[in-house]
Amino acid sequence: MLDYLKIYRPLNLFFMGLAQFFCAYYLDRFATLNSVISSGLFWLVIGTISCALFGYWINDYYDQERDIQNKKRPSYIAKLAPITVYIHLIIFVFAALLSGYFMGSWFLILFIFSVLMLFMYSWRLKDIPVIGNVIISLLSFYSIYSIIMLTSSVDGFLILHFSVFSGLVTFCREIIKDIEDMEGDKNYGSKTLPIVFGIKIANNIAYLILLFLISMLIFSYSYQSQYFQGVHQYLFYAYCLIFIVLPLYKVAIDLRHAQKKSDYTHLSLLMKYIIFTGIFSILFF
Repeated sequence: MLDYLKIYRPLNLFFMGLAQFFCAYYLDRFATLNSVISSGLFWLVIGTISCALFGYWINDYYDQERDIQNKKRPSYIAKLAPITVYIHLIIFVFAALLSGYFMGSWFLILFIFSVLMLFMYSWRLKDIPVIGNVIISLLSFYSIYSIIMLTSSVDGFLILHFSVFSGLVTFCREIIKDIEDMEGDKNYGSKTLPIVFGIKIANNIAYLILLFLISMLIFSYSYQSQYFQGVHQYLFYAYCLIFIVLPLYKVAIDLRHAQKKSDYTHLSLLMKYIIFTGIFSILFF
């Protein structure tokens, strides 16, 4: 049962919904619990999680062979009958479309686009250099940015800040995961960024993006000083420096020296940690 539940990545889903709730509630100075609920956030979270679940399941389904080489414990989905997998996928698509229907045409189009992109990603696009990485990072960006369509009173700058942060961190993590899974992907015939251009170039691309992200964050945090006063401001800066900026800098430096698969596994986990700490920084607002 536990192996079955792992297909759902429950921790990822929890933080996905938490990030959207935090953005809708804390980045809108007029928000109350009632206004957030009535804005349609519930259906946004359901739709986003349904799209994510579709992505997890269909990706694991298509990756059964390569996961045997890339992972110590391949997904439990290999033990399920294909019809069982198809039923799950249909349920996830239905939940996403139903959520979009209740929220309006913009969200319906967003969820349809997300499902189609996740299908294309799992089927073909993840094996094309950069394209697959861009798709996942773009969907990560829109999972946060879509909050701005719920209410006009949410702070547009802060939503953009957290959307870009989410997208760029995800993009770098996808490159790191490609390097981590390089051997299995190569045997499967995949043409990911590190396979086509080499590990060194893939490392340098992720390194440069991380430096850009750190620079962007420093500029953004300086602008965000207007939201805080006194001790609150110092606590915000201390948190962002210790739990976001310095870990990003560590990943950038370690990327220059990473060689073994275990090095990239560690860096991938550190990037996930940075996503979580970035989510919790919303609480300062």
